[in-house]
Amino acid sequence: MQRVVGLAGHIDHGKTALVIALTGEDTDRLPEEKQRGVTIDLGIAFYREDVAFIDVPGHEKFIKNMVTGVSTIDMAMLVIAADDGIMPQTREHLDILKLLGIQTILVALNKCDLVDMDWLDLVEDDVVRFMRENGYPDAPICRVSAVKNLGIDELRQTLDNMLTRLPQRMGGAVFRLPIDRVFSVKGFGTVVTGTVLSHELHVGQKVQLFPAGEIYTVRGLQTHKQDVKRVRFGDRAALNLANASLDDLGRGAFLATPELFQTGQTWLGKITVLPHWEKPVKANQRLHLHLGTGKFICRVNLLEDKLCEPGQTMLAQFFMEEPVAAGFGDKIVLRFFSPEHTLGGGQLFWPVAKRMKRNDNRISALKNLPGEMLAEQLNGLLIFHRKPLKFSTITRSLTRTLAELDKELKDDSRYFVWQQQVVLKSDFETSKGGISEKLSQYQQSNPLGEGLLVGEITGERDKITPFVLENGVVNGWLTRSHDRFRMVGNSGGLSDFQQLSKVKILAIFNDSPYNPPAISDLKKTLSPEDQPVLQWLIKQGELVQLEGERFLPLNQLNDFTQMLRTWFQSNSVITPADVRDMLNSTRKVVIPLLTYTDTKGLTRREGDVRVWVGEA
Repeated sequence: MQRVVGLAGHIDHGKTALVIALTGEDTDRLPEEKQRGVTIDLGIAFYREDVAFIDVPGHEKFIKNMVTGVSTIDMAMLVIAADDGIMPQTREHLDILKLLGIQTILVALNKCDLVDMDWLDLVEDDVVRFMRENGYPDAPICRVSAVKNLGIDELRQTLDNMLTRLPQRMGGAVFRLPIDRVFSVKGFGTVVTGTVLSHELHVGQKVQLFPAGEIYTVRGLQTHKQDVKRVRFGDRAALNLANASLDDLGRGAFLATPELFQTGQTWLGKITVLPHWEKPVKANQRLHLHLGTGKFICRVNLLEDKLCEPGQTMLAQFFMEEPVAAGFGDKIVLRFFSPEHTLGGGQLFWPVAKRMKRNDNRISALKNLPGEMLAEQLNGLLIFHRKPLKFSTITRSLTRTLAELDKELKDDSRYFVWQQQVVLKSDFETSKGGISEKLSQYQQSNPLGEGLLVGEITGERDKITPFVLENGVVNGWLTRSHDRFRMVGNSGGLSDFQQLSKVKILAIFNDSPYNPPAISDLKKTLSPEDQPVLQWLIKQGELVQLEGERFLPLNQLNDFTQMLRTWFQSNSVITPADVRDMLNSTRKVVIPLLTYTDTKGLTRREGDVRVWVGEA
C-alpha cells in the first residue's frame, strides 16, 4: 500500500525545493509556475516506490487547490522558512490539516542557511509552541536548507521513521478516487488521476462518476508511472476511462463503486468552528465548503442553536447551490465567504429532503453521529428516517456494502428485517403493540365488524405501521379483507349465543381433522344465526382458505407445519402420498394443503415431490 505525504506551508517557504531535494523531481509542471516560481496547482512526485509526495500551493489565492491536495494524505510535512517564521498560510494550512483529521505532522524548518544560530533557535522555539498549542506537541522539527542540501539526510531519516510508524488505515470495501487531474493522452483518450481512498480497482471493472452519475469501464491503470492490472487503497493512480470526454470530468468529482454514494443539494451533517475564529457562525450564513477535491457555496442551517460559537460543534444542514456527491462521514473544510479564510470544518452524513427545525426530536439521537461503530450509524439512520429502509437505501446512506452490513443486520435484538427492509426492533414492537391494542378495542366492541382501515389505525406520517400490518397478514396474526384489518384469534365481545355458534362450527372441522367439508356444504347445515359467525371466523383467520372451497382451522395448519419440520429432519423430500398417510386425509385436501405451504414459502415443488425451504 502506498503512503501519501502532503507538503503544506506558506508561499515561498520552499516546499517545491524540498521535494526536488528529496526526490529529484520538480513538481511545478505548468509554464506559469516555472515563470513565476510559484506553485499554483498540485504537484506529484514519488519519494520511493510506496510513498508519494503531494506538493500543494502556499498562496492564499490557491487554498482550494491546497485543500484538494491534503484531502487524500496520510501525513503532512509542514514547511516553515527560518527567515520568515510562522506566517498566515502556515496557520491556515495547519488548521485545515487538523480539520481533515491529519494526525501525523513533520515540520521542516527550511532556509536555515539564511539566518544566524540565535535567530534560528528563536524561530524553532516559536514553532515548538505553535505546534503544541495546536495539538501536535510531539511533531519533530528538522532544520534544513533545500537549496544548500543541508540537513536533508536527517530529514529523510526522520521521515522514514515516521512512515514506518503510521497506523494502518482501513481500506473499506467500496472503491473511491477523488479526481485531482483530468487530461487527454493521444492514442489512449481521457485519463484521470487521484489517490485511491478505499478498496481496490481492476482493469475492466466499471466505476461511476459522482455527482454526474455516468458509468465508465476502466480501460487501463497506472501507478508510479507503471502499467498495472490493479490499484489499491492508498495508491496514487491514473485511470484511462473508455468513452469519457474531458467535459464530463473535473476536479470536485470522484469515481467510485456504482450505486454506493449519494448526491443532493441539502445535506445533514456537523459543523465545528475553530477555537481561534473571532466570531460565531450564524444561522443561514453563506460559506465556502471544500469537500474532497471540490469547492462549493452553501448556506448553513444550525440545528442546535442560533449561533455556533468558536470551539463549538453542532448538528447542521448544508444547503448547496449545486448538487454535491459525498459518502457518509466525509470531512469538509468551511471558509468565510469574503474575504476567504478558514473558519472551521465538519462532516456530511446524508442528503435530506426538507429543512429541519431546531425542535425536531430526532436531533438528540443524531448527536453521536458519525460514530465509529456501525451499529451507531445504522441506528442514527433508522431513527432519522422513521420508516422501513430498503437494503439499497442503507448501503447508499452509510457508504457500505451489504456484506459489511450483514453481520449487524442479523442482530434480531436490535433490528427487524423483513422483505429486504429494516426497522429498529423497538419501533416494530411499539407499532405492533399499538396495532394490537387498537384492533383489540375495536373487536371487543364490534366482534362481527369487518375491521379497520390503515388510516383508522395509524397517523398520516407513520410509515412503520403499514409495514407492520403487511407483515402481520403474511405471518398470520392479522387478516385483511377489502383493505380492512382484524386480529386473528381475538373473539372480541361475541355474545354467549355467538360463542356457542363458534364452538359448534369449529367442532365440525376438529371432529374430522384434515377432512373438512366444502364451505358451500357447511353453509347449508348452519342456521341463519350461525352464518355471520362463520364469516367472522374466516375474517379472523381462524378458518384459513386453502383453495376453492377448502378451509382448515388455523390450529390444524400450525400442527401440519410442525409435522413437516419433524419430517424433514430425517427426510429430504415428501410426496402427496406421504402427507395423505400422515394426516389420514384425501388427495382433494392434501394437494391444496401442499399448494398452501408452497405459497407460504415453507416448501417448494420439484416434480412430484416437495422439498423443505424454511420459514417464510
